[in-house]
Amino acid sequence: MRRSQWALVVGLASLIIGYAAWANSFSRNGPGMFYLVGMGTAPDLITLRAIEAVGRADIIVLHDPQGKEDWADYIGDKEVWVIERFTFLLLGVDPDTLDDPAEKALALQHEEIRRQLIEKMTRAVREGKTVAVLEGGDPMMYGVTWYLEKLPEDVPSEVIPGIGAFQAASAAVKRSTPYGWDTNSVILTMDDWEGRTDTNEKLMALQTSMVFYTMHMDFPRLFEQLGRHYPADTPVAVVCYAGDRQRQKVIRSTVGGFFQDVDLKSIPLDKNMLMVGKFLDVGQARKDGLRSGRHFMEMMRYSSRREHQEHP
Repeated sequence: MRRSQWALVVGLASLIIGYAAWANSFSRNGPGMFYLVGMGTAPDLITLRAIEAVGRADIIVLHDPQGKEDWADYIGDKEVWVIERFTFLLLGVDPDTLDDPAEKALALQHEEIRRQLIEKMTRAVREGKTVAVLEGGDPMMYGVTWYLEKLPEDVPSEVIPGIGAFQAASAAVKRSTPYGWDTNSVILTMDDWEGRTDTNEKLMALQTSMVFYTMHMDFPRLFEQLGRHYPADTPVAVVCYAGDRQRQKVIRSTVGGFFQDVDLKSIPLDKNMLMVGKFLDVGQARKDGLRSGRHFMEMMRYSSRREHQEHP
């Protein structure tokens, strides 16, 4: 983005934030609000709705101190709470089911921390303050949404969707992932974990397009599995820093040639997406030549012509 364009974006953001803060000052005596805000995968991919929500916020919640720097222009001098992701450990585990005393103690400790955090957020909203949890990308894709599950029902809340890594990675390869010549769907997934029922190898049996969020990904195991279900020449792409115009990089390869073409040490940890499927090569070409939609296209063409005749 050119400097003049970036200045325009920041200027517009400042105007919206200023307006939101002004409007919010008139509703201090009313109930507050809880926002879960998707901030996009890059600072210039934030939406106007997200800017407005952050502008209204009195309290900003981050899961990584880096957010203070990344979103400094939007946060300003607001109160910031940094909640470490380690706090989410053992979420959903009943401490009474754990035999290891140390593990049980840790589960109880974190359960209490989370309870106090929810109470703190609830108290702030009921006092008329607005709390905004900022998440990179789209918070509804492997984001932290348990706050929404734990908050009392009378606490008003809203999710602000963001431009996530899936959308940004698809834009980077300039291909629509559902179209794969003879496939019409895409599976979004991540690495397997203990107790998971929809394991990646089960999903691979469908041989449709797949997109992997690569947090903690075991690449050797994954490609061993892919090799059992996809032809060796099936195209793959690693998209690093999806959506970031300065750092974004696309590395292309195949299921069979991945480890010859890709140096795993050179790709950023947890900052890349893996895309697998024929869509990377064929684009929107379909085996049926879109004949299945012929009736609809003809109907729309007829409707358009009739409308033009009636309203030239």
